[in-house]
Amino acid sequence: MYDYAPSVMEDGRYRMWWCSQLSGGAVAGDDILYAESACPCGPFTAPGGGQHVRVFDGTATGWDQHTCDPSVLRVDGTYYMYYGGSRDGSPELTQIGVATSANGLQWRRLNQGRPIIAPAFEVDRPNKYGAGQPSAVYLGGKFHLLFTDATGRGALSNGAGQFAWRSADPTFQSGVEVFTATGWQPKAAGNDRSFSVLNGFSVDWHYSDALQAFVVASNGPNATGTVLEFLDRNDLRVHPYPNGLLPGTYTEGPGLVSKPDKHARVAPQGECGRVPIDGIQSTANEPPHSLGHFGFDLLTGRTCADLTNSQVATLFNGYGIQAPGLPATFITGARRLQLQELGVYTALAGNRVNVSSQTFHQIPYGASLHSGVPAVQATGKFPGYLLDDGNLWPVTDQRILTANGSPVTTISLQEYDSYPKGPALRHAWQ
Repeated sequence: MYDYAPSVMEDGRYRMWWCSQLSGGAVAGDDILYAESACPCGPFTAPGGGQHVRVFDGTATGWDQHTCDPSVLRVDGTYYMYYGGSRDGSPELTQIGVATSANGLQWRRLNQGRPIIAPAFEVDRPNKYGAGQPSAVYLGGKFHLLFTDATGRGALSNGAGQFAWRSADPTFQSGVEVFTATGWQPKAAGNDRSFSVLNGFSVDWHYSDALQAFVVASNGPNATGTVLEFLDRNDLRVHPYPNGLLPGTYTEGPGLVSKPDKHARVAPQGECGRVPIDGIQSTANEPPHSLGHFGFDLLTGRTCADLTNSQVATLFNGYGIQAPGLPATFITGARRLQLQELGVYTALAGNRVNVSSQTFHQIPYGASLHSGVPAVQATGKFPGYLLDDGNLWPVTDQRILTANGSPVTTISLQEYDSYPKGPALRHAWQ
C-alpha cells in the first residue's frame, strides 16, 4: 500500500486529496483518495468518519489508467484538480489532465477527457517519466502551474526541473504564457520547456500575500527535511528571501497546507507577520506511505500596520474576521461584507480569525447585509441582495437566504441585469 503526493486545503477543516489505491476501482491502477480532519496532524477520515474514500479513478481505455499527484484548488466556487495520468505500456508516458467538481468529491474531466499537457519529447533521457506532478496556484485571475517534464530541454540530465505556465484558461489550451530565461512570454514552439525555474521532482507551491512571493516546497538533501524556496511574484528567476528548511523525514514530495485558492493561510492569531508553513508528506519508503505532518510559523517581523490596506485586504480575502465591538465580517473581493446574522457569517466563512480593530479598518468597506433583508430574483438567475454599495450580490445557496431570514421577491430580467454585480455569496461547504 502507498500514500503520497497530498494536496491539502484549509476550508474550515483540512481537506486532503492524495495518490493511493483501493480495491474495487473501475480499473487497476493508481487512484486519488480523499479524507478530512479538524487538524493537519490528523487523524484524516472520510466525511462523517470512517475510512478514506476514492474520489477519482482511472479510465479503462483512455490515456489515464493511472491517476496520481493531485493538485486541488477552488476558484469562484468551482474545484479544479490537476493530476498526472499514464497508461501501462503507453509510448506517451505521463501526461497532465484537469477535472472539475462542485464539492471536491465528484469530478468531471475537462478538455473532453484529453490531457492538457503532454511530454515535449525534446530530449531522450534515461528518465522516461514524461510530464506530470502538477502544482497549481490561482493568482491575479490566472492559473499558475508548475510541473515536471523529464523530456523537456530545460530539465537536468536526470529529468529534474520545474516548468511554469499561466493562463486564465484552466485547461491551458488558450492564452498560455510560459516562463522563459527572459521572463513570461506567450507560449510558442520551442519555448514552453526551455527554462526550469528550480530543480527538483514532486514539488508543491502556493503564494504568500504576506511575503508577496511564491513559496515552493521540495525534497531536501539526504531526506533531512523539506526545502522552502521563495520566488518573486513577477520574475521567477528572483529569490527575494533565503531558502528555508522544514525539518522532518520524508520519502516523497510534500503538500503545502493552503487556502482554497492555493494561497498561504492566515495565522490563527490574525497576525500579518506570521506565515504558517505546514506540510504533509509520506514518511516511510518502499513504497512511500505513512503520511505525516510537519510545520512551523515563519515570522517576518512585520505587522499589519506595515502593509498597505490593499495587501491586508488580499491577505484576509476569503476569511471571516471578528474584532472587539465590531460586526462579524466576511472578506470577499478584498472588501468587508459586514453581517448581522451569525448564521450567515458561519455559512460564508469556512476559515475564521480574530483581528484587531486597526486591522479590521485597514480592509476597505464593501457593504452590509442586515438580518431579514429581502433578496431579489429573476428568471434563470440566482437570487441576490441589493446592498448599500449599489451592487447586486448573487447568492448561490439557499442556506444563506434561510440563515438571514430573507424572503425572495421577483423582479424583471431587465431590472436584474441593470444592476452592477458584487461578489457571489457561496456557502463555505458548497
